[in-house]
Amino acid sequence: MPLKLLPTNMNNNILTRLTYPSKIALSVLAFLAAAFALFYWLIIPAVNNVETTKVQMQNQRLAAERDYAQGQNLKKIKDDIKAVAPRIGEIEQIFISKSDSLSFVTSLEAAAEKNKVTEKAKLGAETPLGKFYSQIPLRLDVSGNFSGLIGFVTDLETLKKYININSLQITAIGSELPIKTETSTPQKILAAQISAFTYWQGQ
Repeated sequence: MPLKLLPTNMNNNILTRLTYPSKIALSVLAFLAAAFALFYWLIIPAVNNVETTKVQMQNQRLAAERDYAQGQNLKKIKDDIKAVAPRIGEIEQIFISKSDSLSFVTSLEAAAEKNKVTEKAKLGAETPLGKFYSQIPLRLDVSGNFSGLIGFVTDLETLKKYININSLQITAIGSELPIKTETSTPQKILAAQISAFTYWQGQ
């Protein structure tokens, strides 16, 4: 039986057997695949890098603005401290030191003696205002003539220690006071109730 020879065109490329429209469609698909690969591997990472850089730049700008604002605020605080520093001693003088409360009581007694009135002081419960300062109410019962009471109140206001007077009530007792006055004319005895706040420093 004679042998049949294989056709010599079996080694031809498969593309040679495609029709022209099929070749066009295949070329379009190849182009789209290449474009997709280019978009996926190059364009998307580049866009992500741009967005990341944009966010980083915005964060750096915000941080720079925050640092600038803090620097300006710190500068203002330093300037305020420099302005107040020469008067710190004056500010400290308005508070009563708990370690030297006797001098405060002595100043009240001196004001009463100067104006020829009698006084009785009573301190209330302490209210902390901060870490180092507190507020303590003060009740003063004072008796004497009118000019003596007015002089005592005036001396309270001129004390270096800050005393905030909330109320002042004056009533006539009804008896006469010829002893402590410098004139021979007896004067009515008046009683005053003074409610005030005092401010203390120290533990």
